[in-house]
Amino acid sequence: MRSFLDSFPGNLKFPGPWLTEMESLRGQFEEELNSEGEVMIAGQPFLRAQILHELAPEAYGLAFDDWIEARKTQLLEKADSILEKYDNEQRFEQFTIAYRAGGMAPFVGAGMSFTSGFPLWTNFLFQLCDESHVETEDLQRLIDGGEYEDAAQLLHDDLGPALFNENIQASFARERIPAGPVVYLPKLFPKASILTTNFDGLIERLFEESDDDEQGIDRVVSGRNLGEVQRQMAGGTRVLVKLHGDCRQVADRVLLRSEYETAYADEEVVEGFFNRVVFGRALLFLGCSLSKDRTVSIMKQIVAKNGSDQLPRHYSFLGLRESDDRVARKKHLSEANIFPIWYEAQEDDESIEALFTKLLEE
Repeated sequence: MRSFLDSFPGNLKFPGPWLTEMESLRGQFEEELNSEGEVMIAGQPFLRAQILHELAPEAYGLAFDDWIEARKTQLLEKADSILEKYDNEQRFEQFTIAYRAGGMAPFVGAGMSFTSGFPLWTNFLFQLCDESHVETEDLQRLIDGGEYEDAAQLLHDDLGPALFNENIQASFARERIPAGPVVYLPKLFPKASILTTNFDGLIERLFEESDDDEQGIDRVVSGRNLGEVQRQMAGGTRVLVKLHGDCRQVADRVLLRSEYETAYADEEVVEGFFNRVVFGRALLFLGCSLSKDRTVSIMKQIVAKNGSDQLPRHYSFLGLRESDDRVARKKHLSEANIFPIWYEAQEDDESIEALFTKLLEE
C-alpha cells in the first residue's frame, strides 16, 4: 500500500535532516491513522491514510499539523514527568546551559540504532553463541565482567574469521531507514563531530542527504587511527569517529582483544585522544549502557590524573532498570565526569525523544 511519502513528487526535496525527521513523523502519523484497519472498496483494500491524502490532501495536511502539535504537548509532558524524578531537573538545567554554550557533541551507542532494526551488541553476541560451540555460561561470564572484547574474541576463534566476519557484515551492513530519536541528531547537532561505538552506517545515511554542506560529515575515521582523528578535528574537519570501526572493513576494526591491543598499544596516542577529543568538549552519551565499559574505564583514569574540575562535564540520557543501584551507578559514572539524566529503561525511545523535544523547546 502506498503512503503519503510514496506520492511525493520526485523533484520536491526538503533539506536532508528535515526530510528524514518528517519521514519518521509521517510514518508514525500514518500508522495511527491506519491502526483501525483497511477500508474495503469494491473488494479492494485501501489504507486510511492513503484515502485521506489522495481524496482530501488539505484535510490530510491539517490533520498532520494537529497531530504534530498534540504529540509535542505529549512529549513535553513526558519530559516534565522525567525531570521531576531524582535530581534530574537540576542536572537538566546544567546540561541545557552547557548545550547552549555550543561545542557539545553526541556520543552514540547501539541503543540509538536499535529502533532502526539493528541488534544490540550483547544480543548479537548471544545470537552468534547459538551458532557456535561456545558455552553460553562462558560468554555470560565475560559479558558480566565487562570483557566484551574477550567475548568477541572467544566467538571469533571458535567460528573462524571468515564466518565471524560474515555474521558481522550480514547483521550490521543492512540498509535501514533511520527511525526513532536518532533522527533528531542533525537538528540538535548541526555542526558537531560525532563519536560512535556502532558498526552500522545509520549515522552516515542520516546526514548524507543534506543539501547543506555544513550539516554533512566531512570524513569518517576509524578508532584504530586515533592520531588521525586528532589531526582532522584540530584542522576543523567535521569527523564521524567510529571507535570500533565499520562492519564492512575488517582492517580498521577495533573489536577483538587482539584488535584492541593493537589499536591501543601506544599509550601516549590513546591518552592524547582522550584528552583532546573525548575531553576536548562536553559530550552527550546516547544509547549507551555505560556500565562496565573500556571507554568509561579510560575516562576514569584521565579524570583521576587531571582532576574532575579541570575537565568538561559530560552528560547522558540513561535508562534505569529496577535492578539498578542508582546511587552506586551515579557515583561510578561521576568518576568519569559523566552525569546521568535518568528515565525508565523500558521507555527508551519515547523518553529520549521527550528530552530532545524539551531541549529544543528550551
